[in-house]
Formats: sequence, C-alpha cells, structure tokens
Amino acid sequence: MARKFSKISLDILKVLAVTSLFVVAGSSPGFIRALYKELGKRQKFKSYKAEQAKRTLDNLKRSKLIIFKEKDGKFSVELTEKGKKVLREVDISELKNKKPAQWDGLWRIVIFDIPEGKKYGRGALRDKMKEVGFYQLQKSVWAFPYECEKEIDLLVEVFDINSFVNIITAKKIKDDEKLKKYFKLS
Repeated sequence: MARKFSKISLDILKVLAVTSLFVVAGSSPGFIRALYKELGKRQKFKSYKAEQAKRTLDNLKRSKLIIFKEKDGKFSVELTEKGKKVLREVDISELKNKKPAQWDGLWRIVIFDIPEGKKYGRGALRDKMKEVGFYQLQKSVWAFPYECEKEIDLLVEVFDINSFVNIITAKKIKDDEKLKKYFKLS
C-alpha cells in the first residue's frame, strides 16, 4: 500500500467496518461533532481530541474512503468501496505485527497457480508475502509459522484470485530447521 494512514484514520475505518455505518441526528454543521461524540463513546477514541477527529473525518471524506449522507434530518457515514479496499490492505499489512508470544508448532503453507490473465494479483500476493516475511519454499509455495488465513483470504478477495490460492496447515515440513532458523523459532 503506497499511502500511510494515521492511527485515528485506521481506527475510524475499522469502527465503520464493524458497525457498517453510523447514524447521527443533527444539523449539517454539527454533524461531525455529533459523529465524534458518538465515536468518543468507544474506548479507542478516548485519547483523541475533537478537532483531530474532525480533521480526520474531513480527510477521509475528501479521499473518498467514507461518505456522508443525509435523510430525514439524520446523517450517516459509511465506508465506500475504496475505504473497504484500504481496510483489507491494512489488515494484510498488520500481519507483520501478529507474531504471538508462543509458536503453535504449525506451518501455514500458501500455494498458488495463478494464470497469466491475473498476473497483477499474482504479483501483489507474492510482494505482500515477501513484505510480511513469508519464506519461499518453491516458486509458488510459501511458508509462514503464524496464523494468516484471514489476511490471505482478504488479499485474494481483493485481487479476485480466490480459486487459484490454497492454504495448508501442517505440523511438519521435511528439513524445517532452515525455516525455524529463518523465523527465529526454537
């Protein structure tokens, strides 16, 4: 993902993804403040200032990641398709930081055979696995020691390559000492 997002931007997008939309009663000028007040009821927003949230909401709207709507004096805010795509990409990026305290002893093996017509998706999948730190066993076979199914499913959904990618969970890979060393596992 080329663009970096602030923590508050990502928090707002994630809340909208879970709740699907916020509806707030109020007038147009007071809408963002009312929305922030609604967000402020959630623990993760307690540390943000109202002006910071207002600027962030304006920026998310200007970037076409969220949309504001009005109906019968009530305003709503929801994720756009672009906003949903950004969130899916962010979920994949966060895989890097998902290392648990204790390895469960299972290998996640991602295998794929993606046709030439979907080479952009194939390249994106390969680049993301490299970025996250997967180990390449063979040309289209990659290993990772931690749970990653949800994130891989999101990525293949974004690039519409679901039917060409499979994830195998295995207890043993022959000669996995090289992998354990690569991932710094005991």
